[in-house]
Amino acid sequence: MKQKKPRIYTVTMAKLLMDWRTSQGISRYEVTKSTGMNINTAKRLEEGEGGVTFEAGFRYFVYAESHKSKPNLMRKFREAMAFYQSEQEQANMVIAQQKQRRLENLRSDFERRKIENTTRQSVQMEMSEKLISLTTKHDAKTKELETELQEARDQIAAMQK
Repeated sequence: MKQKKPRIYTVTMAKLLMDWRTSQGISRYEVTKSTGMNINTAKRLEEGEGGVTFEAGFRYFVYAESHKSKPNLMRKFREAMAFYQSEQEQANMVIAQQKQRRLENLRSDFERRKIENTTRQSVQMEMSEKLISLTTKHDAKTKELETELQEARDQIAAMQK
């Protein structure tokens, strides 16, 4: 079954809900615990992916509206909708928002990978330095032991004469 593309209304409300949640420092887990939603459902709703029941979206909306921050999402939603006249404008906006989300995800993945690589290189450098240090100590100890062995052989040879 082919999934419908999300409409501008869905995407706009999803963005308003996610922006509100993140600005208040509320985790997705807190929202799902308070609304009885599955965390994947909340994720799909916030990302405008669709496949979310009206009831789930409404519970999230009611939770946000009853929060102490009083976000007045309905007013913000009406203001946002006033800008979109035709279905083509709506479709273009949905596509632009989806591209923006993908770009943000790519940027965060890039930053995460950059940090991981830097950390990995740092650990590799530390390990190399430790290995060099241990090798140097081992070589010095080996030379010391070889010297002692040679001295012992010389003493044995001198005693045998």
